[in-house]
Amino acid sequence: MTLIEEAKNYVRNSVQVPAMRSELAQSLKNKVKNSNVWLSHFKRVGDLLSYLKRFKVSNDDPIYHELKKHELLTFEDIVPEFEKKFGPWANDSTRVSDFIIGEVYDAYDILIFSKTYDTRAGGMFVIEADGKPAAVVIKASLEGGSYPNAWIKEHTRLKYYLKSIGTNFGEHFKTNAAILNNHEIPILTFVRNTNEGPFVFRGIFGFSTIVRELNNSKYFELELATKQPEAVVSESAYVSRELAKAVVESLNSAQSKRLARLAAAPKKPGSIRVVTTAYTRNPDVIGEVLFRALGKCEGCKESAPFARKSDGTPYLEVHHRILLADGGDDTVENALALCPNCHRKQHYG
Repeated sequence: MTLIEEAKNYVRNSVQVPAMRSELAQSLKNKVKNSNVWLSHFKRVGDLLSYLKRFKVSNDDPIYHELKKHELLTFEDIVPEFEKKFGPWANDSTRVSDFIIGEVYDAYDILIFSKTYDTRAGGMFVIEADGKPAAVVIKASLEGGSYPNAWIKEHTRLKYYLKSIGTNFGEHFKTNAAILNNHEIPILTFVRNTNEGPFVFRGIFGFSTIVRELNNSKYFELELATKQPEAVVSESAYVSRELAKAVVESLNSAQSKRLARLAAAPKKPGSIRVVTTAYTRNPDVIGEVLFRALGKCEGCKESAPFARKSDGTPYLEVHHRILLADGGDDTVENALALCPNCHRKQHYG
């Protein structure tokens, strides 16, 4: 059992299971069921502890007093024991670096990170440090609602409506003010095309401008930050795809604009951490395929272009006909020995 499952089981067995077996009114049991839904979504002990600590003993809290009347433990009661059991992992909470550009996250993942435990809470959340806004998290749906958000430039520039109450897009509202009063604040941006379902993390965006429309609605123009603090992507192919699209756009723009961008661009490239899936390949498959090839590319039939510096053997690369990432088998029958040129052709030709 993993540590987080052990922690969730402790909470479940201490509070929720006894409550569901008690003579509590069904309306209160329904609230217990809802807390169990939240419990199932926690992935880190520190996040779960933060959730438990949000519950405070209140003289006017009927749920707390009803549970105590039935001699049941509450979340407030178990915090000290939880901290004794899991104290070393109390700071193991979701971080910005846990979100991977291009990966999918549900609303619970985003709300738990934002420490907002209400699925009706809207689409903007402020992350505070020392009582001051340190970051903003947004969930952007591109369809549905009276004020649909939209890409101005796909994946790099976003039209995102301010938080509103009815038709009041108050610039003094906490989330709106966090951006308007600090144009440098990082904005963690999660986007989905429809009004339902999970979101895709699109990276750290920043404030560009605010547009005030004639119908009194207001939206931010947000731009992908050139520097992605702690940002990671799920696969190197994502980086390649995004670069390929950007190159096409560059070639299609006027040379004068391209040269102007080059003049203003930093000479040192930014960096981004890549998290990818590796496969534990069978060395005998590689050995047998190379033996079968006898030093000749099985694509163009030409001899290997050079010999390996390490052992002098002909340099060929073993390629899977059906990629492992697509469910292909790691077998001799599914593999070819190719020269670097033919290997690239298989992937990009």
